[in-house]
Order: sequence, then structure tokens, then C-alpha cells
Amino acid sequence: MTEEDDIDGLAAEYVLGSLDPAERRQVDARRSTDASLDEAIEAWQRRIGPLSELGPEVAPPAHLYERILARVSERGALPSHPVQSLSAHRASGRGRSLVIGACALAACLGLAVGWFTYMHRDKPPTRLAAMDCGGLYKDFWRKLDPDKYAKLPAEQLAGVSRMALRAYDACQAGDEPDADALFDRLGRMRF
Repeated sequence: MTEEDDIDGLAAEYVLGSLDPAERRQVDARRSTDASLDEAIEAWQRRIGPLSELGPEVAPPAHLYERILARVSERGALPSHPVQSLSAHRASGRGRSLVIGACALAACLGLAVGWFTYMHRDKPPTRLAAMDCGGLYKDFWRKLDPDKYAKLPAEQLAGVSRMALRAYDACQAGDEPDADALFDRLGRMRF
């Protein structure tokens, strides 16, 4: 493993938030003097940043924590002071192992997404499909006689639905030949 790989891995862990606070402070300090580390961190932020914009942030209701504590304490599983419970849980090796495992899994997932993005960065962007994907999908379902497909066995209807979704996905991905073939096949089906 080269030093460049080490820097890239450290930058990925920094951006994913998988470093402990002490390691994060060390990277922050090193970042101000190490231009290659700073560039690697900025590159990871550019690659992974759009993922955080895919869905809106959802904050849990303010009363949720109190309700959870109340329900757990009703069952007698929580001592009178929640901090005692948390420290007892943290003291157990099993809880710590679960947290470490979950963090490792999240880091691996983030690294896989980042690696995939990195490997495909030089490829030209996929052309947006010139086809009206939504229109083709809706037209397929509109052309079907509801009385006929209502009599289909559930397995067959599920298969038709999966094929229609595959055709729509291929269309959205810009794979016109595959989308055309699937929509054509769907159109030739007899029910």
C-alpha cells in the first residue's frame, strides 16, 4: 500500500466520520500542513456530498426520546437513571462490539460508494434518455384491460409488473435498446 493510498483512505474515513475525536483532531492539524491530505479530503467531500442531498433531513419529534424512556421503564428494563443504564451497556463488550461493527459496516459502505464514484469519474456522463419513460410506463398500464389482468394469478401479475419496472428503469438509465425491447415484449403479451 502506497502513501497515496494511506492518505486517500484517511481522507475517506475523515469525510465519512468514522474517526474517533482524537484522530479527527490529528487529521485537522495535519490538514493545515499537508496539501495532499487536504486535497484528498476535499475530493472525498465532492464525491460523497451529493449523497447527503438525495433525501431531506428528518428530525425526530422532540417528545420521542421521553416516550421511548417511558415505554422502556414501564417494562422494568431501565433503571431510574438513564445514564446508569447507558454506562452499564457501554461497559459490556457486546454493546461495544455492536457499535464498532455498525461503524465498520457504515465505513465500508461509504468506501464502496466512494470507490465506485472514483472509478467512474472519467467516464462521460450518461446521456439522459430521449424517451418519455414515464409516458411509456403509464401507457403500458393504460392499454391493459383491467378485467383481464384482474383475473391473472398473482405470480404472473407480479412478473408483468417487474418487467414493466425493469423497462422503466432501463429507460431512465438511458439504455434505449433494452427499454425498447422490454416495452415491446410487454406490448406483445396476451392475457
